[in-house]
Amino acid sequence: MRGLYIFIIMLTALIISLPAVNACSRGCVDTIKVIPVCATETGEPIITVNPADLTIFHTGKGPIKNVWLLIVLNEPTYNALKQIKIDGELFMEKTDFQLATSKKIPPTLPDPATGYPGSLCNYSVAAIKDKIKEKNNPIYYGVKFLREQINTTPVYFQISIELESPANLKALVLALGKIGICNCGPFNACSSFSKSTFIVPDSATLALTVSPFFGAGGFYLIKHKKKLK
Repeated sequence: MRGLYIFIIMLTALIISLPAVNACSRGCVDTIKVIPVCATETGEPIITVNPADLTIFHTGKGPIKNVWLLIVLNEPTYNALKQIKIDGELFMEKTDFQLATSKKIPPTLPDPATGYPGSLCNYSVAAIKDKIKEKNNPIYYGVKFLREQINTTPVYFQISIELESPANLKALVLALGKIGICNCGPFNACSSFSKSTFIVPDSATLALTVSPFFGAGGFYLIKHKKKLK
């Protein structure tokens, strides 16, 4: 009888541990949206202007904890960057960004210098350059903690990219986090490109930036955003 009790206890412990193991081993899941307010999805990064009124939430199982923003800049934006603010408060500085020197960002392994915990969700540098029309040019990226947790209820915020001098501003905003109750290992939830935001300075620049296959959606967002002001 004692042996049966021990078996039941061990089996119960195993069953309880399974959800956490599964949550930690699911790998990269595209569940986080960080998009312009009132956006219409186009299948590509959703284009808006600077400053950008954004919303962040998840569309899968949650909650998603330890949420960070991944922001990618083209070289002119990085060179002219003064600071990035969220809701009027300093969020990132130029020193928070580094040149993308590998084929994927952010790095999978933790960075000893920054303490960034790494991610199962890496973005191809070539793909990012294609999305922001910087195919043969350097790009810079930075990651910064945003919120303890997000759920299916949208959270609204404004991000403002401030420059020291005029530049051809291009910034791609994505998000990373950890799924559910699991708080172990690298991040395993992220934004797909179609659920991210591409920030440009104004509608005039937009006409030179967008490609035909998502230009219509971009122009809709610019016009719609101006109506909100």
